Amino acid sequence: MSSPSSLNDARWSAAHPDGKPPTPGASGLTAPAAWPLALTALALLAHAPMLPLPAWLPLGLALASRRLPRRPWAGGLRLAGLLVCCTVAGQVFGWLSSDALRLSLLATLALKWAESRSQREYALVAAAACVAVAVGLLHWSGGVGLLFVVLSACLLVAVYSGFSPPDGSTTPLHKGLGILREAVKRLLVTLPLAAVLFLFFPRIPGPLWDIGMTFGLPLPASIEKSNQGLGISGRLKPGQTQTGASDGQAVLVAEFRDWVPPTSLLYWRGPVFYDFDGQEWRLDADYTAGNGRRIMQAGWRRSADFRAGLQSASQEVHYRIRLTPHGGLWLYGLDLPARLTTESFIAADWQVLAHQPVREEISYELTSWLEWTAGGELLPALRQRALALPQDSNPRLRAFGAALTSAGDTDTVLQQALAALANGGYRVRDRFTPPTGADALDTFWFETREGNAEFFAASFVVLMRAAGIPARLVTGYRGGKLMALTDYVLVKRSHAHAWVEIWDQGKGWRRVDPIDIVAPERFAGGSASAKPAPPTSPRATPAAAPRSPAGSPTRLSSGSFTSTGVPHSPADAGWTPADLAGWLGRWAFRLDGERQQALLAGKGGGLAWIWLLAIAAGGSAGVFAVGLLWARWREQRRCPLPQRAWQRACRRLASKGLCRGPAECPSDFARRVAGERPAWAAAMTRLADVYGAWRYGSTPDAVAADVPIAARHLINRILAE
Repeated sequence: MSSPSSLNDARWSAAHPDGKPPTPGASGLTAPAAWPLALTALALLAHAPMLPLPAWLPLGLALASRRLPRRPWAGGLRLAGLLVCCTVAGQVFGWLSSDALRLSLLATLALKWAESRSQREYALVAAAACVAVAVGLLHWSGGVGLLFVVLSACLLVAVYSGFSPPDGSTTPLHKGLGILREAVKRLLVTLPLAAVLFLFFPRIPGPLWDIGMTFGLPLPASIEKSNQGLGISGRLKPGQTQTGASDGQAVLVAEFRDWVPPTSLLYWRGPVFYDFDGQEWRLDADYTAGNGRRIMQAGWRRSADFRAGLQSASQEVHYRIRLTPHGGLWLYGLDLPARLTTESFIAADWQVLAHQPVREEISYELTSWLEWTAGGELLPALRQRALALPQDSNPRLRAFGAALTSAGDTDTVLQQALAALANGGYRVRDRFTPPTGADALDTFWFETREGNAEFFAASFVVLMRAAGIPARLVTGYRGGKLMALTDYVLVKRSHAHAWVEIWDQGKGWRRVDPIDIVAPERFAGGSASAKPAPPTSPRATPAAAPRSPAGSPTRLSSGSFTSTGVPHSPADAGWTPADLAGWLGRWAFRLDGERQQALLAGKGGGLAWIWLLAIAAGGSAGVFAVGLLWARWREQRRCPLPQRAWQRACRRLASKGLCRGPAECPSDFARRVAGERPAWAAAMTRLADVYGAWRYGSTPDAVAADVPIAARHLINRILAE
């Protein structure tokens, strides 16, 4: 039997007896080239919003070069045009800028289509165009992106269907519509299997090269050493680092033992800031100079001494870290450290520090508590630093804090400040234009009301200090990407974060994260647990959760802060188009690994990845089996009723050991059956006679109804024995 590819080649040769496609005529376009052109045009459309207006001129010339005669110099001319285009784009937009790279990709695609003449070349152009469409989807919203995906899939199937167009097409329009209709049919057949794989196949977060770094490939040589690096820098100016922005540089890889905590609980502690001049936060000179031994004198050399100052601690986790060199002393670890690694100590601000700056990739093991209550006493000098505010900046924020002082104790002041955050219409933005000047925090809090984690944290520290509550600004990273099928978490610079710690006279330092109030969905539902979480340690004595003025509980433990009682939106007023778009965006366009687990397993914990794989494999096999049964049923329905009756009788005889030979005619088969089973002779002879008359006689319609009757009679005789 001939393969599909050989049949396509035969049809191509029959359409072009001379072995070459016809030279383009007035239209400059042949039928097999139309579908790759449509897919190429879709790729250009996907990149249209990002393309500068002058870029359309070389792209148009590249497509028009198809009209060049098929001469050896035509290929050289196209190559020279591509080099000129890339050179000009590099000079104008920058050699490695996105505009230059995008224009080079699209120009190459257009020129490749212009010179293509064979099936193999058209197939290559179609595949490259699909890649270009996928790259362009990064700049479109979910609904428009879905439309691009559907159109590209239909056109891709149409490209391959165009190599063997349906027979009987009279005009190019009818032929094109027939090809497109066949492409849509083929895509519809694949939808059930695609839906099963989309829902159940485990999501692998991040780029594929992240997997290599997770399992031992070298991390980047170093983190950029500048004042732009939140979590690694000795100076911090709110709005300058753009926390949470899309920076894919790896910071650390953590391998957890026993269980992986939810990513929302992973606070990787870095520099802690006290000193603020109204515009910029600064660390002590010992941190920036890398003088670890002087810092160690005010800290703890042994973890046992540090544990003695805590009221309670629970949720112990063990993990191993590979850390990128960053030139600082910080050995990033989770709050709070329970056991130290070698050549390390705990600073007075609870950071785990090395004796010498980290200038090369290192690995170390740590143990931490995720839940804790600190306790202890605040030294007068440290209290003064935690309350200090410049008097010549942010007067409105300081006045608001002073007004909160009359509210009462620390919990009441904190509740009112958080209520102002929850009901103030604030928005978290990773990319935004930060306010500047001596009153930048005033402008943010009372006017723009949008910013990133560091703006919220810095403003909240100033507010608490103005209300008479000691506070400090903590930077580092929060969360990470759980690598599928593993216990590894990859933390990148895009996970940079800032939060607040306030001093409570009875509970010590307590963590407050304003992002959990303004945008609780950002870290909610981050169940990254690959194994069951261990039970709470017997040492834990978590504080009772106070109640907000509305009477709803709000958890204010030292180790974490989560608001459950502050309203964020009015009552549900029914479904709207915006609600539908949001639902599709969350559960279809941005269905990542954590949302997949939440969808399939609820809030009680995620299904194991091995079960997701098993469900995906079982569901795929079920869909495939249903497809095969459906195809077989349709094939059988295409056979005439007498033919199906004869085949059914032959299968019944075969089950009794009487198989019909490939070249055995019905009458010979009937005589052999009669010889071996005389009781079936009359029924078998009758069936062979009427089937032969229907199959080979001159009047088949006259005996067509007799064949099923004779077949049923024979089957009944067989079943009677």
